[in-house]
Amino acid sequence: MKSVLGIIIAFDNDNDLRELTEHRTVAAVQWGGRYRIVDFMLSNMVNSGIYRVGILMKDKYQSLIDHIGNAKDWDLSRKNSGVTILPPYSYSKKASPLVTGEYRGKIDALAGAVDFLQKNKADYVVIADGDIVANIPLDEVIERHEKSGADLTMVCTKKQKDSPFTTYVELNRRKEAVDIRVGDSNDGKCKHVSLGVYVMSRQYLIHMLSDCVTHNCIHFEREFLSRALIDGTVAGYLFNEYAVKIEDTGDYFHSNMDMLDKDVRDEVFKRTRPILTRIKDEAPTYYGDEAKVEDCLVADGCRIEGHVANSILFRDVEIAKGAVVKDCIIMEGGRVLSEASLKHVVTDRNVVIRNGRTMMGHENYPITIAKNSTI
Repeated sequence: MKSVLGIIIAFDNDNDLRELTEHRTVAAVQWGGRYRIVDFMLSNMVNSGIYRVGILMKDKYQSLIDHIGNAKDWDLSRKNSGVTILPPYSYSKKASPLVTGEYRGKIDALAGAVDFLQKNKADYVVIADGDIVANIPLDEVIERHEKSGADLTMVCTKKQKDSPFTTYVELNRRKEAVDIRVGDSNDGKCKHVSLGVYVMSRQYLIHMLSDCVTHNCIHFEREFLSRALIDGTVAGYLFNEYAVKIEDTGDYFHSNMDMLDKDVRDEVFKRTRPILTRIKDEAPTYYGDEAKVEDCLVADGCRIEGHVANSILFRDVEIAKGAVVKDCIIMEGGRVLSEASLKHVVTDRNVVIRNGRTMMGHENYPITIAKNSTI
């Protein structure tokens, strides 16, 4: 495989996770008991032999920087490659003249890092959103792109839901895009959606960015992809395994709950393509004499003395005696005190639910509680 540069867009565009993204971007939100959402795309790149990765940031990025650190947990702490953090205002006007201010969208973010693109002499670039939960073989996508001769290849999956922010794609028999629409499936004719992963040559990306900025284009899906479709060939790579873009709290809640299904877990967490994350060593979880735990994912360092069912507990969570937690996601440091009852609730880090409190949401609209709150 030729040399490849990876770029992860780790800021929010149309995502709305309510309280969960008050202090961080979607990419930095905890997921699945021990991961952050950005771990999936970082791992996909490393598993595919991509060891030069730029992470585009816009705001609320301190949590993401703390999580990635020197990137050694992803084998990206290297002398001649590794991770490069790309916040706004990274370059001077002389170094990166296309965009030097705050990003209005993905095109501005990419154009603002054009000096980074020019210095890296990779043949191809993989651009990926940081809100994707999937185990994608990017090496196969790149190989398919090379063979197709297309200007751009986008990773697609079957349409799962209707959303005003979803990018719908209509493909012909040769798996080439013939129509790309944002928020409109053209009466169901567009049967696939973009996962937000794109492969193209580095020179083609630089050329297209220059053209888009010259014409004041800021929306990647509406304007960049439309220009690519009109002026060249856009190929589609169909990914038929488990994949979710985390656009709202419903997506977040359901994708976590999907991991309680072993078949789904086996699709996402493969031994040959591991999902890597920052390692934290904790003591094993303690289960009290009266503890009752059914169908849950429980991280290390927890203390459970109450009843927990169909839930996901992150590290250092305590469920007191008499407490009942069902269909919930309790993030790191959560405390549910005695006689409290929770159902369809998502608590951010270090949330305390006091004695006797009762909270109930719905699977389509779970209650979310902000970081460091006491209820």
